Amino acid sequence: MLYVLRDDNHQVCAVSDKPLSNEWEQAAMDDESLKLFLQNNPQISTGIMESSDADFIRVLEDVIDLLIDKQIIQFTEFPDVVQAKLLNRRRYRESLRSNTDTTRLLEDGDDGIF
Repeated sequence: MLYVLRDDNHQVCAVSDKPLSNEWEQAAMDDESLKLFLQNNPQISTGIMESSDADFIRVLEDVIDLLIDKQIIQFTEFPDVVQAKLLNRRRYRESLRSNTDTTRLLEDGDDGIF
């Protein structure tokens, strides 16, 4: 979900992944003012998609692990290249997990604004 800050004309003037004050409000992706803001700021739109892609990749990895754990699919059914990529991602996430919990999709400490 995105949060927006609106100007006096009720047009979106800033976007964030969380409310940064009481003035920020949730906005649906079909909000016309939000669409216009993103069209006029393609770098922000790209950043939102990249962030969403990263989150989706984590979800997809977890789904693959779940399917393997439930023996719905077998790891060896994936092509060798895919197996190598999955193993590399798993090792990378495990190494990060020792420092922080990377499985959380929502980060409490992010103060970033798009």
